[in-house]
Amino acid sequence: MKKIRKWILLPLILLLSGNSYGQAPSDSIYYNRLFYTCKVWGHVKYYHTEVAKGNINWDDALLDALPGIKEAPDNKSFNDSLQLMINRAGEMEVSSDALPENVDSLNNNSDYSWIQNSIFSESVKEQLEIIRNRFRPQTNVYISKNVVISFDRDTLYYSDSDYPSESMRILALYRYWNIIHYFFPYKYIMDQDWGKTLTEFIPPIIKATNALSYTLTFKKLSTRINDSHGYLSSPTLMKWEPHSYHYPPFHIRFIENETVIMHVKEEFTDVKTGDIVKKIDGIDIYTLRDSFRQYAHGSNDVFIDKQVSMMVWRGYAGSFQIKVDDGLNIKDVYPERVDYETFVGSFTPPEKSWSNTIINGDAHIGIVNLAWLLPSQVSYMMDELWETNALILDVRNYTMGTIIELADYLSETPLHIATFMIADRTFPGRFYWYNGQRIGQGTQNPYPGKLIILFDEITQSHAEYTCMGLEQIPGAVKIGSTTAGSDGNIATIYLPGKIRTNASFLGVYYPDTTPTQRVGIIPDYEVKRTIAGIKAGKDEVMEFALHLGLENSEITEESNNIRIYPNPVQNEFIFDIGFIGNVTMEIFDIHGRSLKKVQTNSSSGKIDISELKHGLYILKAISNEGIETKIIIKN
Repeated sequence: MKKIRKWILLPLILLLSGNSYGQAPSDSIYYNRLFYTCKVWGHVKYYHTEVAKGNINWDDALLDALPGIKEAPDNKSFNDSLQLMINRAGEMEVSSDALPENVDSLNNNSDYSWIQNSIFSESVKEQLEIIRNRFRPQTNVYISKNVVISFDRDTLYYSDSDYPSESMRILALYRYWNIIHYFFPYKYIMDQDWGKTLTEFIPPIIKATNALSYTLTFKKLSTRINDSHGYLSSPTLMKWEPHSYHYPPFHIRFIENETVIMHVKEEFTDVKTGDIVKKIDGIDIYTLRDSFRQYAHGSNDVFIDKQVSMMVWRGYAGSFQIKVDDGLNIKDVYPERVDYETFVGSFTPPEKSWSNTIINGDAHIGIVNLAWLLPSQVSYMMDELWETNALILDVRNYTMGTIIELADYLSETPLHIATFMIADRTFPGRFYWYNGQRIGQGTQNPYPGKLIILFDEITQSHAEYTCMGLEQIPGAVKIGSTTAGSDGNIATIYLPGKIRTNASFLGVYYPDTTPTQRVGIIPDYEVKRTIAGIKAGKDEVMEFALHLGLENSEITEESNNIRIYPNPVQNEFIFDIGFIGNVTMEIFDIHGRSLKKVQTNSSSGKIDISELKHGLYILKAISNEGIETKIIIKN
């Protein structure tokens, strides 16, 4: 029996040792192979003539190769799998045409040294070099035929499953990484090298255990391109609380490092504008914000903070708990989140997006909210506001495409707003400059008053482009804070798992090629909203603009006839008048509404304005000798 057992055990030992020899590689080896496979797959996808023509389903070529790549017991077997995948593309065409010159500064793909990495066999290296050397500019089925690039034809397996298989998840990663690698104009200003980002995200994409973990991994990946256009959406993401389409009866903004309640609906009286959120559902607001920040896309910090506030604000339907500080007490409040249609149902857009603010008979200021101004309304608006001393264009919003019409009233010449960096759809990795078109026709009789432009972190994309045009008007003044730093068009990338993610694929620069991406539009005067101002119903940015708009009018000319002090005012101020007789002292708000009137025969005295809110007011002293006007700032 012992001999029989030995004869039985010997084949088992040999079999087991054979299995041990043929074991799949370690995770680190597998991940390294996936890194280089991604580069090989993208190289062939965008350079090989037969793949570009659509003669080969290059997604399926990858999916067929991945099992062999994963199970390859050694480097030779790995290269054999690569070789089989590359062979699927067939013979590369040979062209006698010269390869166009590619300026290094406009090249997103100048480093081919990876092809010579020791992980590849000599045969694989040779094939990759042949594809590189034979490549000539060509159309590609995976890229649109439009001048401005898009990827609407690269959608295979997009909607198959919310939680795709490991091979499909790898395909999604490869598709996204290579599109950004070859066609994203701002790859050179990412915070992290794009190759290092690929290395970082291969393991979590492989290890994602369900639809949500997979989607959130991609959400994190999409933030690494540092682009405020880098939105990501999917059915799975919409089920995640911070992206649920349910909203409480107020907005929030991140101001002075606090999460501040804004624009409270009238029917909800438990909180007030300016209250500070301390906790949500028992979680400290800063802990909550920090946990969401990794999923917030953005070109700069101010936009990322805005995105985090959106995640904090939205959530599942129904009641939730917030702890708020109103400056006197800290209390628990239980608002209810409702669906979007219900949330906006009670909101009525303004009847008119502009107003003619009459400060006095000699000084008017036009205020225009570009969020609501339609191109068809520009002529009516300019007719009504033509005689104003200053025109304040509020671009703290998303504009309606009015820059062309505005240029015809504000500028003597057509506006050259921007120079564009455009991805060459026939030469992956190559870009070229396009000077852009002139906007508007110009006019021999431009608006004669002062032009003031307001913007902040909400100003994004076309709104930023609008500001770039408006600031070219001679004498224009910019007030506010840095914008979102993401101009240009948006192209969508479709990925397995029903994921759609976007990015800016048109590089937008000032005409002299000064960048705007990640930088934003920089104000001439940096003015920000404050918590104190919000509580008092003030808009410090608008008030500064009004003050500046009146600087060159009679309203602020220094005169010996009237003085007021202190200014800013707490509760009362002292006046001195340089003329005698009956005088009417009248105080107006910035919209020209009379708020207080005092009759006096004295050349000096005090006026109590403690009942007025914080803000900017106009004081008129009216006598037989004329009208004197002064600006009062109430603190």
